[in-house]
Amino acid sequence: MWQSIRVRLSVQYSALVFGIGGVILGAVYLALRSWLKSQTMMGIVIQHTWVQLSSGELVRMPLMNEVEMEAVQTVYASQVLNKAAQFTLVALLGLFLVSIVVGWVMSGRVLKPVGEITNVAREIQASDLSRRIALDGPDDELRRLANTFDDMLDRLDAAFTSQRQFLADTSHDLRTPLAVIQSNVELVSDDPSATIDEWRETGGIVRRNTDKMAAMIDGLLAAARLQAGKAQAVALDLSELIEAKAAEYGPIAAEKDVRIVTSGSPVTLQGVEVSLDRALANLVDNALKVAPVGSTVGLSCGMTQGWGWMAVMDEGPGIPDEADQQIGLGLSIVRQIMQAHGGALRTFSSEEGAGTAMVIWLPTPEADSQPPESRPEVTIGS
Repeated sequence: MWQSIRVRLSVQYSALVFGIGGVILGAVYLALRSWLKSQTMMGIVIQHTWVQLSSGELVRMPLMNEVEMEAVQTVYASQVLNKAAQFTLVALLGLFLVSIVVGWVMSGRVLKPVGEITNVAREIQASDLSRRIALDGPDDELRRLANTFDDMLDRLDAAFTSQRQFLADTSHDLRTPLAVIQSNVELVSDDPSATIDEWRETGGIVRRNTDKMAAMIDGLLAAARLQAGKAQAVALDLSELIEAKAAEYGPIAAEKDVRIVTSGSPVTLQGVEVSLDRALANLVDNALKVAPVGSTVGLSCGMTQGWGWMAVMDEGPGIPDEADQQIGLGLSIVRQIMQAHGGALRTFSSEEGAGTAMVIWLPTPEADSQPPESRPEVTIGS
């Protein structure tokens, strides 16, 4: 029972109120006692005193002398002080009982928000982080605590959702090349008349799909190292990253009759080069997959409101629904890398046929709390 914070608060409230009340009543008693001792009846002139007997007859009493007056005064003061002491004790007892009740009620009111926070925390599970406290009332410490708890739940909910999507994308994208390899190997191995050329063709399919899986695994490892804190952040120039990536993917783009252009000014910030290179490569690879023949893919970088950014823009069909952008292991890896850097991935596609801009936001020490929601003022080839 004594481990309950409400009981402890009630006792503390009661002790505080009882102690203050006891000091006040004690001071009143001492002041009354001191005042009575300082009073004298010598200055009161009593010419005569009438006393009514039990029979109703009035009898005149002679004037009291000094000794008699002092005796009367002493008896009177003693009676007054005794009554004052009795009243004080009764008042202290009542004050004690009232303080216990008030302490219990007040501590219950104070701790009610804490109880709500406890109940929400008890009901929350990893599979359902949708509950929120949403505490009403004045903007005091308890409400700020509840709001902080709600913000933490928002971040946890987003993290769990991202992890579930990441696992789903990983399973889906790794299963596809494995299925292709298995079906082609079974097809040629079950054919007793399979030729050398057919075996060579199957070997080429296996090689291409194993290379694809190796690239996926490299991306997963890059994201895992970054989240585990085993990757070292260094000073990076984003303009050098996009120039290097444009040179790397230039021949691949030329084979598809797509042109890669770069723009932007030097932007230096702290980041893990291997991870950011992997994230940018995934975005460029996605852009080349949807870029129409004869179109242009643009790579750009810059700084906005203390946030460094890299953008990959294409002239493909666009993404009509933002939910569609979460499909695919490549973008899931990019999101994981951005979260580990404290950044974000934003997709801008106004309508079908208008192309897509994938923007990586990376914080600097001067960055605002959240990356800008608007698309950077840049176009392909600007």
